[in-house]
Amino acid sequence: MTEHRRPSPPATSVPQRHHSVKGLQRRGTYGTENHLVFHEDFQEEWKPLRVRELIRPLTVRQWIEGGKIHREPISRETPRFELFFDLLFVAIIHQLADAAIEEPGGRSVARFILTFWPSWSVWEEARKFANQSGTDDLLHRLWILIGMMTLIGYTANASAIELEPTGEEETVDHSAVRAAVAFWLVIKLTRVIVLLYYAWKLPSFRNAHLWKAVAVLIPMFFLLPLIWVTSRPAQIVLATLLIVVDVCRIDLLVLAIRGQIYEFQQRRAQGKKGLGVKGWHRMPDLPQAYKVPVTNIEHAVERLGAFVVIVLGEMVMNLVYTAVKGEIGVSRQYGKAALGLMVAWAINYLYMLPSEPSAEYEHALRHSWFSGICFTFFHWPLCAALILASAASGKMVANDEVEIGVHWYWGSGVGFAIIFMAILDLTHQDLAPGQARIPRVIRALLALCAGLSLILFSLGTQHMPSTGVLAITVGITWFLLAFNVFGMLPKPGTVQKEELERRERQEEQGRGVVVQDLDGRAELESGGGVGKQREERVEEGRLEEGGSRG
Repeated sequence: MTEHRRPSPPATSVPQRHHSVKGLQRRGTYGTENHLVFHEDFQEEWKPLRVRELIRPLTVRQWIEGGKIHREPISRETPRFELFFDLLFVAIIHQLADAAIEEPGGRSVARFILTFWPSWSVWEEARKFANQSGTDDLLHRLWILIGMMTLIGYTANASAIELEPTGEEETVDHSAVRAAVAFWLVIKLTRVIVLLYYAWKLPSFRNAHLWKAVAVLIPMFFLLPLIWVTSRPAQIVLATLLIVVDVCRIDLLVLAIRGQIYEFQQRRAQGKKGLGVKGWHRMPDLPQAYKVPVTNIEHAVERLGAFVVIVLGEMVMNLVYTAVKGEIGVSRQYGKAALGLMVAWAINYLYMLPSEPSAEYEHALRHSWFSGICFTFFHWPLCAALILASAASGKMVANDEVEIGVHWYWGSGVGFAIIFMAILDLTHQDLAPGQARIPRVIRALLALCAGLSLILFSLGTQHMPSTGVLAITVGITWFLLAFNVFGMLPKPGTVQKEELERRERQEEQGRGVVVQDLDGRAELESGGGVGKQREERVEEGRLEEGGSRG
């Protein structure tokens, strides 16, 4: 294995400009500098010349070993078959949204939440496999096909689960529950088989893959009894336990415990006292020869963001209408569709704000295992909330007078989405505390207030037309967006000061200094005369900073 020179970071990595000294140190601690080893064990471009070469050798594309992160030296591109897999979720989201809006109310929401998680978990498993071991070969593509076929069966039956007896029936028919569970168990079983196969073929990663297989297998035992359980409360309890156990990630807990034991043994061997336990949210060190597959952060962020866009696409699709007589041109219906689009646009903007160039943060997936789990998990309620809002948007555009449940779906969906986006923002580590014009905590509190106001407001809109509900939602979301965009900007004078400090450090290390002339062109200075020019620029920066404070 060869260690390569560190390449330029991918576009989705932490921004490189204007970091404080503390921020630079923390970035080094979490692997962006001295904890990376780049390997070339996997060839991105694979040209099969024989039939047997249609199946590529098994691989792990990035892993942790001996405190180092071994990863590919180039950014990952999302294969087209992954995007094709996402197309199915466009239909799944539409199907589940239609089922939820048929009878808007608490029971429909409960059914939607409990049926949306299994499909989300399948998408998550497919994403993790493509992220850590995806080969994009014939076997990988066939597994995607099998998953898509079973997901079609799962969604068709999950959306048909009865909330109450229909027709002349005296009891609820549970056949749809049994069929949905059977389809879901099949796709999960294929994932377990894949992990066991990797454990067999890759001895150096055997323990890690075996525990991953256990982590996938255990939740299956909570859903398996639903094949014969007919009590609705028992079904709800088992489905809820499935979500809880699936989120807990048994494999990570085992790694954390094993790492703590290893650290304790190391301290005893060195004659040190105390347990020496790191922060509870930190993944402890593991034995030198122990390899653990890890997530490629850029790929994970891109895939999760793509799923959010798919959900927002469902909202946009429901806003599109066919004009009829009386609604031709700029009509009331057009106005409602435009207002709904403004809300979707603002939500997409709010979701993308942490990845803006002005954001100074260390991503949750890089910060710690706990923040990474939280970042991944909270995308599920975010998407669930947006799906409910999407289901309501179509009816609100088509009809000005709708039942209160539709307004509740809309207000609660957008409100909870705002709250969970604020939580996602808090999972990242702020690398420039105190430098934003409005502190992140204040922005998060405003998002909480905005979300709660939309949730509570939707409960009292039984006599309000849909146009008014949409207009108020636009006002709240756009005010929150403007507040966050302005609040994330650095304080006046902060940028100049940080830039000057960075240049001073470069000059002290004997390197050149990047100078920007009045025309905006940059050139590299080196050699004599730099010290005098640096003093002039420092003095100019102080004057600018003093002027901005005044």
